[in-house]
Amino acid sequence: MTKPMIRRIKKIDNYRIFQRWGPSPDSEFPRVNLIYGQNGSGKSTLANLMLGCAENDQEAFDSGLVLDVEFDGARTEVKASPGSAFWGRVRVFNNDFVRQNLSFEAEGGPQPQALLTIGKRNVDTETRLAELRKKLDEVRPKIAPEKKQAESTDKAVQDRLSAVAKTVVDDLRNSPDTRYRATNTYTKRQVREQLDEDKIILGEASTDLDADRKTATSEAMASLSPRVRGPISEEETVDEARRLLTVNVVVKVIENLRGQPERSSWVQQGIHLHDGLDKCLFCGQPLTADRRAELTAHFDESLKKLQEAIDVLVGRLGDSVNASKTYLDALPADASVYGDLKADLQRARAAYQAEHKTYSQTVEKIVAALKEKRNNPFDDVALDPQLTLIAPDVTRVDKIVAAHKEKITNHDEEARAAARRVELYHLKGFADEYEKLKKDVEEKNKTVKSLADEAADLERQILELENMDADPVPGADELTSCVAILLGRNELRFSTTPDGKHYIINRNDAPATNLSEGEQTAIALLYFLVSVREDKNTGDEPVVIIDDPVSSLDSGILFGASAYLWSELVTRTYASQVFLMTHDFELFRQWLVQMESVPKNARECGYSAYEIKTRYLVGDGDSVCREPKILPWKLGDNLKKRLRSQYHFFFYQVAGALRTANENPGLAAQMEAMALIPNAARRMMEAFLSFRCPEKMGSFHGSMRAVLDSKPGLDDSVRTRIERYLHTYSHMEEADITRPLDPSEATVVLKSLFQLMNHVDHEHFTSMCKALGFEAEILLRSSPDLIQPSEHEGER
Repeated sequence: MTKPMIRRIKKIDNYRIFQRWGPSPDSEFPRVNLIYGQNGSGKSTLANLMLGCAENDQEAFDSGLVLDVEFDGARTEVKASPGSAFWGRVRVFNNDFVRQNLSFEAEGGPQPQALLTIGKRNVDTETRLAELRKKLDEVRPKIAPEKKQAESTDKAVQDRLSAVAKTVVDDLRNSPDTRYRATNTYTKRQVREQLDEDKIILGEASTDLDADRKTATSEAMASLSPRVRGPISEEETVDEARRLLTVNVVVKVIENLRGQPERSSWVQQGIHLHDGLDKCLFCGQPLTADRRAELTAHFDESLKKLQEAIDVLVGRLGDSVNASKTYLDALPADASVYGDLKADLQRARAAYQAEHKTYSQTVEKIVAALKEKRNNPFDDVALDPQLTLIAPDVTRVDKIVAAHKEKITNHDEEARAAARRVELYHLKGFADEYEKLKKDVEEKNKTVKSLADEAADLERQILELENMDADPVPGADELTSCVAILLGRNELRFSTTPDGKHYIINRNDAPATNLSEGEQTAIALLYFLVSVREDKNTGDEPVVIIDDPVSSLDSGILFGASAYLWSELVTRTYASQVFLMTHDFELFRQWLVQMESVPKNARECGYSAYEIKTRYLVGDGDSVCREPKILPWKLGDNLKKRLRSQYHFFFYQVAGALRTANENPGLAAQMEAMALIPNAARRMMEAFLSFRCPEKMGSFHGSMRAVLDSKPGLDDSVRTRIERYLHTYSHMEEADITRPLDPSEATVVLKSLFQLMNHVDHEHFTSMCKALGFEAEILLRSSPDLIQPSEHEGER
């Protein structure tokens, strides 16, 4: 067992009145902590924050609350966040606990709910059963219509899936992939499974549906048999031509044929025509033996060999050009190759044609030079030194032919790939629609499941509550006796119902109805204390926080209730730490007396009292904001003992606010003074007036009137301010609460009240000032230069 204790509240941020809040002064909490605070001071807000953390409320977790918590002497920091085991030990009693844990409107009389689980005890069994059964009756009829809608929507999805599958089959039934042959082999299941997988695959869908569909369903094309190109002369022929052009022929030249290639060629051709003739066929001149010898010497055998070599080379070059042209003319037609090769074939053909043209033109230049040499073998003939002879490239065409052949070989594979692209094309076109339809189906199915699960859960909860066999806690006898102690009367009696699950409450042997708020609070408080005690028996010692436990109890039984709380929470030790928060000054006073009755050495380490007050602070732009302050209340201090009278306490509060406003007459001080007027100032005046006019006791308005009329001579301006205060804050007695005071009037009104008290009973007023450490002149005058700090300034 560990003993957790909250030692400090280190930080609260953004929780109602607590904004960027830190303790000042930084008090350390012992085991027993008494905190007094008037309404609006932040006391109940602090209790609600602790309750929110204990109940996993998100607003509380967002508050930035940070505690300094001690476990077995070791300190640790606990933040308002889920998952902390510490918050399971915190138990908070406040108005919410009363509302959540008791039901006083059940049929047949009030039935407080039995304690169901550790933690929050907030469900009345019978009320909960009625709620669950009503909810079940609402849920069940909704299931069938929602299920029918879900089935109808799902059928629409199935129909569309089947339609897409049929479209794919219609496009691809003639493809080599047998999956697409019929709708009983390619079904909606295949469509759905692919659409439910990774959508990246849809990026491979066809971008040319007609072409892919044609490829997928076409037969393989015929193979190509291109003509083999004949031998082609290349650079070695150029070298040979250059050599022939540089051959020198040694002969006896006929002068009239020198430099005349046409004549020389004509004469050389005619020699053979004149064999056996005596006369020239052309000119008729006689052909003598000498003339024949001249011609033979001119056309020597070496010249003939040169000319023959030239003729052979020229013929070979011509054959090369013809072979290239024949190859060009025999290239495959565009339609004879697969469509994706057509453009490549066109480019290859154009390239070969351009290269053939260049080749032919180069051959023509070489042939022209050779013929010139042949006809004029004695002249110098030369080729361009940069001239090259390159055969047209056939590799591009060969690659296309090879690719075409490979496509024929891979036709089935290509067809299957094209078929897959066509399939993905249709799937992609349906994908967005399918996602919308599927989401619609899922949402409808989710609704059906949610309703079915809700119905099942409701049935389970109803069964559990109907079969619950735990007895109410506390026992009926304990509840009867303890309620009698708290209320100071024994008219209420408790007994358990036959099923052992609830209480029957009787008032004077008749069913108790219309329990008062005080009676309800007393029963709820007992529930709370027993639940804390039960937690101690089953786990670690809890930290108990109680907020205004007697706010609705009669003042006549306050002492008994206070003593019972002290006995349960302080004398008994099942709680590791106790925080009692109250705005009831009498309860605060009684606990102060109890604390000071504890020996001083034990009191100083285990008991502390505090007052939580709201201070007004000036922020940016002269804005005023409220900030709670937790101020220590020193036990045993003589001044604090005087303040145990409620009248003395309120006099001290109002006088202190007025003194602060006089010292620092800013908007924040004025706001603080104004905050005291409706409560502290009125209650101070009620106590004073009840002494001065006991016959008017109970009528604040009447008492004020009587005092004003009985003691004439009061300054008219003071009387006017008091009349204004009277009409504004004498609630329920001809009050006009629609006319609030301006903040700047607050300190003036407070001063006027003290002026009235001084006017009516000067001796009493000055005695009160002396007893509580104030200078009467300061409370009666507002000029800052007349104010002297009190020796008790540090007590505020």
